[in-house]
Amino acid sequence: MPPATVHVADTDDVSVSPARAFWAAWSGWMLDGFDSGLYIFVLVPALIDLLRTGGLEPTKGNIAQYGGYLFSIFMLGWACSMFWGWLADRIGRVKVMCLTILMYSVATALCGLAWSLTSFAVFRFLAGFGVGGEWAAGTPMLQESVPEQMRIRLASWLHTATPIGGLLAVGASFLVPVIGWRGVFLLGVLPALLTVWLRRNVPEPKVWRTGVARTAVAGADSLFRGPQARTTWAAASMMACIIFGLWSCTFWAPTLIISKLTAAGIPMAVAQHTASVSGLLLNGGTLVACGLMPWIATLIGPRRRAAAIFFVGSLISVIAAYVVAVTILDSVELFIWLLPPLGFFTNGVFALFTLWLPELFPTSQRSFGAGFAFSLGRVLGAIGPTIVGIVVAMTGSYPLAITAVSVIYLVGLPAIAMAPETAGRPLPA
Repeated sequence: MPPATVHVADTDDVSVSPARAFWAAWSGWMLDGFDSGLYIFVLVPALIDLLRTGGLEPTKGNIAQYGGYLFSIFMLGWACSMFWGWLADRIGRVKVMCLTILMYSVATALCGLAWSLTSFAVFRFLAGFGVGGEWAAGTPMLQESVPEQMRIRLASWLHTATPIGGLLAVGASFLVPVIGWRGVFLLGVLPALLTVWLRRNVPEPKVWRTGVARTAVAGADSLFRGPQARTTWAAASMMACIIFGLWSCTFWAPTLIISKLTAAGIPMAVAQHTASVSGLLLNGGTLVACGLMPWIATLIGPRRRAAAIFFVGSLISVIAAYVVAVTILDSVELFIWLLPPLGFFTNGVFALFTLWLPELFPTSQRSFGAGFAFSLGRVLGAIGPTIVGIVVAMTGSYPLAITAVSVIYLVGLPAIAMAPETAGRPLPA
């Protein structure tokens, strides 16, 4: 495939402050977390309505099975978003950020207008398509816009946006009894306002304008040739494991809490409130990991060592929460208190990869390379919630299904060993 040449205006003197670049990328990623988190907390009331509309009984098994299907559809839309990374290498990081934010905002609002399971699934796919593209554009934009001495700290802190977005989703979930699940989804249109600010206040990174826009952009096939191919597939494999693990092991936590409490005779409203509170603890643990990641990455040293520690920690935290707390001790209270370490490891690891992935690819391939790794990981990770949902429908046990799929973290250790070590090196040109 011949390289493509990109032409831009002569604006090499335009720059943006590190703070503005950080908050631009952070805001977009935070709203991604908000959009993704909404579904988790309105899953039960939404599916009760939509299943009945489709002539199906909203049983525990049907909610688990169709909930898994719908989330996997969202993840597949997310996976198809590797297109946005390719586009960001050609027309610019900021332009693509605006397009993706606009898409997932509108699609999320449309979920609140869904008239059937099929229409809801289509809108969730489109929302996922938009959500996935923002990371592929925003993360390289940040790393290319800030000085090297600030890059590790700001790139590590970027993922704090996800738990903050999750916390906002928790806050929105408290509105379900007031405005209904449809009203909560309609709130998802608000992120579209961010695109106006981005276009007016954030220029394209100078690294992209001078290093890529004035030269040939490498063809996509170069990611899969020579030494770069090993890096590409190692990155994609690592992302597949942490995405599969995260959404398989944390996605069902609120549903498990609601199911256990309602089975014990607790009213649905109280169970829903407790599940929302559990989301605060889960996202709080993630926030701590993200905030500490600059020091964690520095103290541990090699990126591969840090990744391995988080993979093993994720497996241990899953076993502690689902096997010890739920299966052996049958304690919902203990399970809730074990959610912070679960969030610390299973979701906090993404702060490391927000730093590491862009370091694995040169400027001309950074958005597409990192976006491909993240998106292909979503393709494989998308089957996780569906597998858990099917096993729950067959066995009636969330802990059994979730613990079984958590072995994915052990599968990911060889992929970590294959990835290049980049600690102590500047961002590749």
